[in-house]
Amino acid sequence: MKTIVMMYVTMMPVIIAGVANMYFCKSDLLAWAAVPIDGGYSLRGKRFLGDNKTWKGFWGMIACTVLAQAVWGLILGLIPNFLSLSYLAGYGNDIFFNFFMGFLLGTAYALCELPNSFIKRRLSIPPGKSGKGYLKWVFLVVDQIDSLIGCTLILAIFAPMSLLQFLGYLILGGLTHLAVNGLLHHLKVRESRF
Repeated sequence: MKTIVMMYVTMMPVIIAGVANMYFCKSDLLAWAAVPIDGGYSLRGKRFLGDNKTWKGFWGMIACTVLAQAVWGLILGLIPNFLSLSYLAGYGNDIFFNFFMGFLLGTAYALCELPNSFIKRRLSIPPGKSGKGYLKWVFLVVDQIDSLIGCTLILAIFAPMSLLQFLGYLILGGLTHLAVNGLLHHLKVRESRF
C-alpha cells in the first residue's frame, strides 16, 4: 500500500499537468500555437502525426509539468512527513530541482506520445481513435501508457526501481489515466472516454 501511495505522491505533478494541459489546449490562450507539429506533411499519403499533436499541446505539457512540480514541491514541504513519501525525497525539495524534474517529466511525457501517433497514422487510425478489432484493444492500452513509459524511465534514473516496480507504475498509471480520462469525458472536457 505504501508503494502505491509513494507512486501517486511522486507522479501527482504529471497527473495534474496532464489535466491542466487538456484545459489549456481547449482554451483560446496562445491559439496561434495550436498548429500540428508535423506541419500537415504526409508520408505516402498519410500524415506523420495528425492534427491532434500540436505545438501548443507539446509545449503546454512541459510548462504545466514544470509549474505543477514546483507547486507540488511547496505542498510537500508544508505537510510534515509528506515529502518522505516521494521517491524523489533524497534529492531535496528546492525549487531548482523541482523545475528541472518538471521539465524532464513533461518533456518525456510529450515526446513519448509521438511514436504512438506516428504508428497509428501508418495504420490509418484517425487521431483520437483506438482503431478497430484487435487494434482497438492494443491501442487502448498503448494510449494509456505511452507517455507513462517516458515519465517512469525518467523517474527510474533518479530513483532506481526493479522491473516489477516499473511494470507496476505502468499498470497503476495506466488505470489512473483511464479513470482521469473517464472523469474528463464526464465533465465534457474530453470527447472520448479513452
